[in-house]
Amino acid sequence: MSMWVVVAFFAATILVSVPFDLGRSGRFPHHADEVLGPVKQWLPGTGGAAGQLASAPLAAFPLWEEGARLGRRGETDRARRLIAEAVRRDPQLVEARLWLASDALQHRLFARALHQLDWLYTLVRPARPQIAVVLAQLAQEPGAEPSMIAFADRQPIWRQSVVSELMRSNAAPALIFRLLGGADGRAGSTLVGQSGLVATLVARGRYDQAYLAWVAALPASALPSIGYIYDDHFRQLPGALPFNWTLADSPDASVDFVKGGGLEISYFGEKPAHLLDQLLVLPPGRYRFIATAHSLGSSESSRIGWALVCGDDQTRLLGMADVPVAPKPVTRGFAFAVAADCPAQRLSLDGTPAEISGAAEMKIRTVRIVNLDHPG
Repeated sequence: MSMWVVVAFFAATILVSVPFDLGRSGRFPHHADEVLGPVKQWLPGTGGAAGQLASAPLAAFPLWEEGARLGRRGETDRARRLIAEAVRRDPQLVEARLWLASDALQHRLFARALHQLDWLYTLVRPARPQIAVVLAQLAQEPGAEPSMIAFADRQPIWRQSVVSELMRSNAAPALIFRLLGGADGRAGSTLVGQSGLVATLVARGRYDQAYLAWVAALPASALPSIGYIYDDHFRQLPGALPFNWTLADSPDASVDFVKGGGLEISYFGEKPAHLLDQLLVLPPGRYRFIATAHSLGSSESSRIGWALVCGDDQTRLLGMADVPVAPKPVTRGFAFAVAADCPAQRLSLDGTPAEISGAAEMKIRTVRIVNLDHPG
């Protein structure tokens, strides 16, 4: 469906849902020549709008009616001037604003169209869903994106509904993030979290796009920490889930960041417990996972271990390794391979109780993944 068809569709919705007077009032005791000024040259000499304005020179609706009539006759320049003056006199003249929006769209004057659509979005609440559809289509028009981004920065009231519409239409994530956060995508990290865009893309299995969108929302200071695993020294770096660490919220364990880096884990050893995880997007190849940790006072009876699975499919285990019970830092890991049909992987740390329950306290210092096909 073309943008022009959508414009016509929501125009009908607007015109049947306007809950206020469209500006037919305006009879003020002023002489016409004092207020009409240059508008007189665009009006017919006698009768019609000129006759109405003689007794109500500040009225807006006669200018709109005459402009619409000229527009139907193809006299677009005169029509545009009269209708713009009508809107200046009566900002709530919805029909006139709709005409100006349609005219601007047809001539690809995107900034002008956005100005009118913003007014319509504010004035006619029942038509907001249709206007959001038009704005989402406009955002994808060649040449319209700079105007859309600039306008979103100035007028954010409708930004979220447009982003939601773009998400439903499977628009490019890069476009959505530029619309949310400006040209470089950095200022919009809060809006990104509100929009749920990354979570939506992950839910649809579009992992590469979700990851790129997530990276686009990171502050510049966090970019050097991007790797196969994000925040591999556990410094509590900024970044949304699921490509950052998700820590346990469980009565069976506590997981806390340590000042200066690392995680302290207390696992009570009574029930199985999920401690932390992170979603990864590794390209096909051979890798090795490496983790360094040491015990803070643990029972031999409880076990804490790493596991790497393909996405959320718990049946496709890629590798696993226990965290050793040792008073000094010990490095353990496992080699694994990622196949082409495994576009995302989930790394998790879990606690498993033994027959005789016992608490385990650990400090996880670092984790990393090495590419065995390209060690450098």
